[in-house]
Amino acid sequence: MPANESAEILKEYIALAARDRTLVLFRDDAERETLLRWLEPRPREGTTNAEAPMAQAPDRGVAECRLCGGAGEKKPGFGTGASGVMVILNAPKLITAEEKRLLKGDSIELMKKMLSAIRLDPGECYITNIIKCEPDVTAKPSEMFKNCEPFVAREIDEMRPHTVIVMGQIIPLKKTMDAHPGIRWFSTDHPVTLIKNPDLKKSAWSTLKLVRAHLDELR
Repeated sequence: MPANESAEILKEYIALAARDRTLVLFRDDAERETLLRWLEPRPREGTTNAEAPMAQAPDRGVAECRLCGGAGEKKPGFGTGASGVMVILNAPKLITAEEKRLLKGDSIELMKKMLSAIRLDPGECYITNIIKCEPDVTAKPSEMFKNCEPFVAREIDEMRPHTVIVMGQIIPLKKTMDAHPGIRWFSTDHPVTLIKNPDLKKSAWSTLKLVRAHLDELR
């Protein structure tokens, strides 16, 4: 069998394995990078690799993902990650679409203030969402996370944070946490929850101070 034909068959196998969440082993970093490149979305006809959506981002593929069917607006990660800190947002369940819309701006501002309060530049953190798009009315968050989990794991593998702050429920990330034991994990309430329940801000501040103390120890 010609080498190029064998490679195409192997690429298809890797793609199917990723879709079915089957474990794929690799021998070294070079082989790992090859496998990751094969999983990148192919550019549409008439575009270059540089023009392909999310092709070079840690969450590449999110823009083209259709696993949740009618899911809406995509939520790509942002920030350089230069600080070694990743923030994973998990929006509270008991919030309506209208509340999300109304509180979005205030929520972002509060998150920035929370990070700045412990001397973190939000732009130097990598900030992402546990679920990568706005669900439609029929989508179940638990099912959406099953589809998003590989993207979250890839972001962690590629950004290589030493510290992760989860803002919102941390329980869904237990499997991901177990797979990354070298990371220090912290959890606090989502900014929307803090806006709606100001009494929880004291607890959130206590957690943020623990984060700062941990970061100081790493110096």
